[in-house]
Amino acid sequence: MTSPPSGWAQDAVSLAQNALRALADPERAAPMAAYLRGQFSFLGIPSPARTASLRAAWAGQAAPSEGALRDAVVALWALPEREFHYAACDLLARWIGTTKRAATVSPGFLTGTVQQLITAASWWDSVDALRAAATGPLVAAHPELKPVMASWVDSDNRWLVRSAIIHQLGYGERTDASLLFAFCARRAADREFFIAKAIGWTLRTYARIQPDEVRGFVAAHPELTSLARREALKHLG
Repeated sequence: MTSPPSGWAQDAVSLAQNALRALADPERAAPMAAYLRGQFSFLGIPSPARTASLRAAWAGQAAPSEGALRDAVVALWALPEREFHYAACDLLARWIGTTKRAATVSPGFLTGTVQQLITAASWWDSVDALRAAATGPLVAAHPELKPVMASWVDSDNRWLVRSAIIHQLGYGERTDASLLFAFCARRAADREFFIAKAIGWTLRTYARIQPDEVRGFVAAHPELTSLARREALKHLG
């Protein structure tokens, strides 16, 4: 059983709860829940309102310790409404959402806290938000985590697989192309929707930088699913 947060973490969670519950809109909540197939309950808060409210609520907080940040995001994830899971991602983005900030926490934050969040109350929305807020920045800041990504891409958990495949989105010219193509090749024939979609998304994004390399990869891998192939070549004519 997880202990209740204390100190900085308790304050961060309380501030988030007070800010977001004040914005609850039941009329919006129902269609938001339906969009995610009824898997989660919602307060009914649009993303712009959520991010603005949380930014104001957390404005006065000092930088947290790694342990306090962990306790806060785990506690937010334990709350039932989906907006609090998004709030956890917002909090991670605030303190480790860039390569420079991610360098201030240990590599183990990925394999401990972030992996725990990826595999709990999982769906594409939370997994993709965690990629931008934590997974991508942490691997960029700690290249020694690349073997962890290699282990995730071989996982039986589709959300860890997806996280590994998409973790370099946003890297731009810093993308490790050999790693990207290796991961896509490893799961090329995988027909699981969210994995195939991730492959196509990653290849399509990299095609903005190296279109010929992506065309070549797709041509060399006939085992790619039609979904991954279509998404990869979407803007290449």
